[in-house]
Amino acid sequence: MARKKKRTSKSSGKKILKKILFVIALVLVCYYAYTYLVESGFFKNDFFPNVNKANTEEVFESEVIESSSGIQNEKSIEEVESKEANEKEDVKKSEVNVSGDFESDYVENHPLFFGNPSDAIGDVNVPKNYLMEKPQFIISYNNEKLIPNWVGWHLGNEDLGEAERSDKFVPDGTLPESWYQVRKEDYQFNMYGFDRGHVCPSADKTATSEDNEATFLMTNMIPQSPNCNRIVWMHLESYERELVDQGNELYIFAGPHGVGGTGSRGYFEEIVINKKDGDVYKITVPAYSWKVIMILSESDDDVNAISDDTEVIAVSVPNTQDCKFIKDTEEKADWHDYICSINDIEQMTGYDFFELLEDNLEETLESKIYNGF
Repeated sequence: MARKKKRTSKSSGKKILKKILFVIALVLVCYYAYTYLVESGFFKNDFFPNVNKANTEEVFESEVIESSSGIQNEKSIEEVESKEANEKEDVKKSEVNVSGDFESDYVENHPLFFGNPSDAIGDVNVPKNYLMEKPQFIISYNNEKLIPNWVGWHLGNEDLGEAERSDKFVPDGTLPESWYQVRKEDYQFNMYGFDRGHVCPSADKTATSEDNEATFLMTNMIPQSPNCNRIVWMHLESYERELVDQGNELYIFAGPHGVGGTGSRGYFEEIVINKKDGDVYKITVPAYSWKVIMILSESDDDVNAISDDTEVIAVSVPNTQDCKFIKDTEEKADWHDYICSINDIEQMTGYDFFELLEDNLEETLESKIYNGF
């Protein structure tokens, strides 16, 4: 009978090595299969805490708490995930208001939170409706007329302070380089008789000196008859601040309309600027100054603060010296005599105010005639 050959230690060692490699391969296959299922969202990752956690090497030490075994504990994971969720929610709030389906490109209290009346854009190729965004207010500028189409701003307690009136009328250096920058002397009061009339009032931005100085940019000015500017317009501006003192916040749009006004030197349709180099520029003199105001009780949720009962003010004031008087009497006129509806202003200008509101609510508010004084 033949004798069986004795197994050598060499062949035995090879088999052991093969088994080890097989086990390692099996572990790797399981690991990568598990990783794939976690990343695809098949089930929650609880075993390998670092799988599917983007940029783990960039996580701050304050956000990652490791146990003595080097594995993140559940509490630290929950804290990090909660912080990340809050950060995402903050970003979301800047784009979409959390109330219902209301959506805006701007945060609450931004002048354009409820819409951009003329769909102005900051494109040099759109010179008649050029959007200029400043911390204090927003402008739709008309480079053909050298005045704003409208200025929008939010007015609340945070805008009112102790800053003194600047009185430094200055060109707006943020206009496109090729555009003419109107100077204060261009209004030539002695010849034409029109004030450099603020659209956003100086007294509405007194929280800081910088805020007040911004209101003296010439892009915030229109030619206004002295009586319109210093009597009717001024009284309405004062009333706005009274409303804020009573616990309200306001969303305001204002601007010019039409061509031709009467100042202290007579009727003019434009102010002609003759430059020494031969260039000629013309500032359009408007026929009317209009304003639209939404009045809300001060809150952190302006969307839900609006209802059918919300008060709005709209006025259209002729740009003449006659606005000093009521008809043929010697009694001084006030802004109450020029109240109209927002719909009237929209029909006159072609703009669409507060367009992001629900249609029925928007129509209810814009058809109102203010009588809350």
